[in-house]
Amino acid sequence: MSLPMKAKTDKITLLSNPEALKILREYVEREREKTGAVPLIAQRVLDYLQKFSKVPVEKASEFREKLASLGLREESIVMIMNICPQTIDELFTLLVFEEKTPEKENLEAILSLVKEYCLQSQ
Repeated sequence: MSLPMKAKTDKITLLSNPEALKILREYVEREREKTGAVPLIAQRVLDYLQKFSKVPVEKASEFREKLASLGLREESIVMIMNICPQTIDELFTLLVFEEKTPEKENLEAILSLVKEYCLQSQ
């Protein structure tokens, strides 16, 4: 039986599904070039992220920046990017990490961004 590895990190960054998809695609491409194969777990996670990412990869960082400019915490931003709520009630349930509930104008601004950046066919 192997022992778990301990790693020391300086900073933890929360990633949304599309951000993780971008990183994993780059990893998979490098692995295919180096070894001609991809670990099964990497392929499964890649398949999952491709199926469930609701924001185009090329727009993810821009979407994150706009949500951050509204004063949202990183946890809330990631949940909004992953779930893409369609109503204020859905959005409200994702804001549990916020110290205070954003004003109605901010909630509407968030939903406007969701409509702009999230794929509607999902």
